[in-house]
Formats: sequence, C-alpha cells, structure tokens
Amino acid sequence: MVDKAIFIGMNGAQSTLRQLEILTNNLANVNTTAFRGDFELMKSLPVNSDGPQVRVYGQMSNTYTDFKNGPTLNTGRDLDVAVAGEGFIAVQSKSGREAYTRAGNLRVTSDGTLVTSTGEMVLGSGGLINIPQYDKINIGQDGTISAILPGSPELVELDRIKLTNPSLTDLEKGEAGLFYIKGGAGNAQQDDDVVLQSGALEGSNVSPIETLTKLIDVSRHFEMHSNLMKNFADNASKANELLNLN
Repeated sequence: MVDKAIFIGMNGAQSTLRQLEILTNNLANVNTTAFRGDFELMKSLPVNSDGPQVRVYGQMSNTYTDFKNGPTLNTGRDLDVAVAGEGFIAVQSKSGREAYTRAGNLRVTSDGTLVTSTGEMVLGSGGLINIPQYDKINIGQDGTISAILPGSPELVELDRIKLTNPSLTDLEKGEAGLFYIKGGAGNAQQDDDVVLQSGALEGSNVSPIETLTKLIDVSRHFEMHSNLMKNFADNASKANELLNLN
C-alpha cells in the first residue's frame, strides 16, 4: 500500500515538473513575435490492483498549441508584416524542410536573401526570395514584394511571399516555434485568401499574468507531491522499524 502511494506521488511530481517546463517556456516567450503558447492535457488512470480501485494517478496525455492570435503591433517598418486573421508565412527551415510561421519581422541578408529574424529563408512563388539593392521596398497585402531600385523612379515587382492556411489539425510544432505538416506529408498550398498587414507585427498570445499565476500554482503542487513522497518514505521506514522490533 505504501509503495502504491509513493508511486502516485512520484507520478504527480513528474507531471507537474513537465507542466512547469511548458509554463516556463511560455513565460520566456511572452515578448517573442507571434509566439504560440503550449498547454497540456491530463487524464486520470486507475492504479492496477486486484481489489477495488481506490486510487488514481494523473498522466499527461499530450501537449497542444494554443493557436489564438496575438495582438497586432504597428511598427512602421517596411519589412515587418503581420498575418491578418488566419494563415502562415512559408519558410525553409534550417533543416531544409518547408515550415510555417506567423513571425513577420523579416530582413535581407548581405547576399540578398529574404529571411526571418531567426534566419529561416522566406519562400516565394519560385523558391527562395532574392532581393536586389533597393531604395525603398513594399510588401503588399497578398505578399507581393515590390521595390524602387537605384536609378528607377517606379516600383518593380520582385516576387510574392508564399502564404498558406493549412488545417491546424495537420500541423505540429517544431524547433524555433515553427510549424510543420505532420509526418512530413507534403507541403501546404498557396492560399490567396491569406492577407498581410504591412508595417506591423503580431505579438505573443501568452498572457504573462495568467501564466505567472499558473506557474506559482503548479510550483506549489510540485512541492506538495515532493513532500508527500517524503512523508510516505518516512512512514515506510518507521513501519519497518516496528516490524523489526517484533
């Protein structure tokens, strides 16, 4: 009986520790552009026994991403874009796979490649997007990139950002907050209904106050489970001492 009680306490401590990791990561990304917070789902399972089921333990069934949109913040910067409503910007991740992000704080590298702030290369209508030297640049609502080149008074269309809107149930979160099609099952198609807002960025959808409050609550639960295991271990030790006396 004592062993089962310790098992329940240990399982609770492991689950709350994982919750602490998720909440800490969410809190650390409260100022990350277009970050999507994660949350966990717990399920109750009975402790196997030959007798009546009088104990249950909690187990984390899965981790999910909160896809609700963050606030839109106006920046006025030409290479900043926010996805208005649903949709994603297609990029090539550092692993070479096509990935999807809503972080539109873009920049041009020294060799003219359009990339995200974390270095993922933005995909266009024909692959990677190359930007020549320009005096002024503009990104339209449909992702069309136009620029005024040196010596030319008119805007020249350069490329168009690939905008997609895959089903959220088909996406899985990977490294650097990027999203991928589950199982590597192909790539999402261009979606002409996805709209960009130029000169703006989407903020993180993590509520710092709500997350910090939950973090404190889960920390207390972890301490409770740790104390529970210590008490069970102490009781087991005392019980063994009494048995040895007999």
